[in-house]
Amino acid sequence: MKISNRLTGTLVILGMLVSVGSIWASGATFAITGQGIVLGAEKEGEDGVSRIRTTAVVGKAFTLVAQGLALPRGGKPQPTEPEAGAWKFDAKHFKQLEPVGKPGDKTQVAIRLEPLVAGPARIRFTGKVLGYERQVEVQVEVTASKRD
Repeated sequence: MKISNRLTGTLVILGMLVSVGSIWASGATFAITGQGIVLGAEKEGEDGVSRIRTTAVVGKAFTLVAQGLALPRGGKPQPTEPEAGAWKFDAKHFKQLEPVGKPGDKTQVAIRLEPLVAGPARIRFTGKVLGYERQVEVQVEVTASKRD
């Protein structure tokens, strides 16, 4: 069966449009921020888990926030509600506290923690936004409280 030049040309153009669309496709992610704590630069690990280093002081509470972001083509990231999101930590190292501030921003997954003991600890966030799954590990070096 012979395919006409017109049909072949149409299929080629359609294929090009599909491939260009996938190259310029939008995405989604989580932005991790801290309140009462200074976070280092986020680094992507070989295992696909992003890592952030920081320090904290025993007894000084801090908040970690993961905000869902849609990444539209050619536009600025826009806050969006995640499908799932949870923070995990070792209860031997941290005490979970009630969040401070206005609850109700559904684009954010926040946790407020108080370090209990000095030493290295990890806090892990796992979430899904617009079908994109993301894992971030916050590596915390907790130091003893300063006595005045």
